[in-house]
Amino acid sequence: MRRFLSVIGALALAGLVACGLGVAVLAHQGSQLDTESKAFVDEALPSIAAHWEESQLLDRATPELRASLKPGQLQGLFASLAKFGPLVVYEGSKGTSTMSYFAGSGTTITASYVAKAQFQNGAAAFKIILLKRDGQWRIHNFHVDRIPGNRSAQGV
Repeated sequence: MRRFLSVIGALALAGLVACGLGVAVLAHQGSQLDTESKAFVDEALPSIAAHWEESQLLDRATPELRASLKPGQLQGLFASLAKFGPLVVYEGSKGTSTMSYFAGSGTTITASYVAKAQFQNGAAAFKIILLKRDGQWRIHNFHVDRIPGNRSAQGV
């Protein structure tokens, strides 16, 4: 009986150690994903908003975002956003990444961020959703609002 309890104890200890290592690996990987996704957003948004160039968004967009755009939709959006004027100050982003596993479809890595920027003709808040595929972050959703007190802008 004593040997049986020793084996059960050793198995339980091994299971606890494995779970602890798994949690540590996931925490490290989650932190790394947060760092990567924040760096992507903080590079992409100033590039997109500096001169409101559609190509800057499209170069970073997921195929799903590109496919969802109706003809002329992006041109209209960027014509409206150009009324903000030149980018004066990018205030940075805040957000986090999420890793999900679904049986049959595998792992999905997403990130959601909010960022603010000051422009010559007002302030804007960005809401960005990213997807990570094949080791690269891509913009899956891009939305811009004027900060309250200004006229509202549209999003994609």
